[in-house]
Amino acid sequence: MPEETIKARKCTFWTLDKNGEVGDINRNHHFYYQIQGQLRVTRRQFCYFTLWLPKGIKITKIDRDDEFWKEKMFPKLERFYMDCLLPELIDPRHNRSMPIRNPSYIEEA
Repeated sequence: MPEETIKARKCTFWTLDKNGEVGDINRNHHFYYQIQGQLRVTRRQFCYFTLWLPKGIKITKIDRDDEFWKEKMFPKLERFYMDCLLPELIDPRHNRSMPIRNPSYIEEA
């Protein structure tokens, strides 16, 4: 069953509780960020995350989390837009064979 794969930590989208049982969704996982972004952009309230494995399927309903968007995602996206994307849109460097703008926090990531 999919739970065996999750318990073996081959899939880290779900957490394990202190008893080693499958717990909640891992809100630090990059899939969760991607899903929340897609829910926000498409204005959907929820989606179904489906994990298919040869031994079975695990389906989890994921609700849009506006607080997560506001606290965790929007500040980083806004900073990237203001520091990287917008300057390139206003004053493109690529077509002048100049290096792109890379703030230190981008290079360190």
